[in-house]
Amino acid sequence: MSSTYKYSALNADGKTVSGEVVAISKTAAMHQLLGDGFQPITVALDSEKKKADKISENAPINLAPKDVVAFTEELLELLEAGLPLEPALSSMAQRDENGRLKELSNRLRKWISEGNSMHSALSRTSKQFDPLYCNLVKAGEVSGSLKTILHQHGIYLKSQMELKSKLTSAMIYPAFLMLACIGVVMVFIFYLLPQITTLLEGMSGGKPFGVKVAILIGDLLRHHWLTMLIALLALIVLVKLWHGVEKNKQLWDKYKMKIPLYGNVITYGFYVQWLKTLGNLVGNGVPLVQALELTQETVTNRHAKIQLNQMLLRVKDGYKLTRSMRSSALFTSNMIDLVGVGESTGKISKALNRASDYYNKRLNVILSNLVGIISPAILLAMALLVAALSWTMIQAIYETIGNLRTK
Repeated sequence: MSSTYKYSALNADGKTVSGEVVAISKTAAMHQLLGDGFQPITVALDSEKKKADKISENAPINLAPKDVVAFTEELLELLEAGLPLEPALSSMAQRDENGRLKELSNRLRKWISEGNSMHSALSRTSKQFDPLYCNLVKAGEVSGSLKTILHQHGIYLKSQMELKSKLTSAMIYPAFLMLACIGVVMVFIFYLLPQITTLLEGMSGGKPFGVKVAILIGDLLRHHWLTMLIALLALIVLVKLWHGVEKNKQLWDKYKMKIPLYGNVITYGFYVQWLKTLGNLVGNGVPLVQALELTQETVTNRHAKIQLNQMLLRVKDGYKLTRSMRSSALFTSNMIDLVGVGESTGKISKALNRASDYYNKRLNVILSNLVGIISPAILLAMALLVAALSWTMIQAIYETIGNLRTK
């Protein structure tokens, strides 16, 4: 690939001249200048081109969730085969057919060969390697359990992808129904309702309640849609501004854990991730205090992070882990009992992993129930909407017929 080189050289008259030349290499550029009758003094890549190349080289790589899973699984496969980290990344760069993963592996290998840690290289390479991923890798590097961490997190990422796929599949049919219902509502409000209103204007007895409500909604949509749109946008901006304050983020994270059904997904997901990571670190010989510090960095829920920090301070003061867990009001009594058995027998790593497996099963049940509830709930809401519209139409028709009979 040709590049632009800036040069300064002596021409046939012995005067210094400068300019640009396009060539495939610096040597080729010098030969080209000599062939043109110039005596090169300096030949260098265009600084703007070098700067652009550097910016392009350091630009974050955009990865899809499936790319992150594929990278994690492939790297784990090579590490388990016995390859060190840098040769494993080199091998991935050579055999991978996905251009983004090839570039990702090349860049990671380069930065790691320059002395950077894996977790810092990941955060520089792509935004899709979120703080949770990078902190887990950091914990694996510190404890020497990178393979175990990658294995567990790969399973976690794949389960998240499967969950999103299930939710998407479950929402396709209700989404079509929702669009159809919105279309029916629009036809009713903007076409049928004005005709019914005109028909009932001269009738005695006034309009039925359902028709009055429909007319009110129709007037709002027809005459105040711009105001409603502006109000909606203003509400979105206010929510974003509110959520931008760190204290409010902590309140929101605390509230999320208490939302019916969804809150259980958040809470149990935190339990599984925290227990499994802590169990792996302790099982690989990391002291409990250091393991708690590393595990705390992997937690993204701010409310839980504050509670874990207070628990960590108690453990540093000499309290047992289970007593510190009980005082934090973040963990269930059942979990504390499971961990307590391991703490009393000296097998805390196994106890933490058993507790993680238990709550993982509970989480899967909750997710299955949630997916099973969403679709019927939307269908029921749509059915009620159609029933309300039908009732309004029938009420208006009966009112019209009754008024005609009285005349």
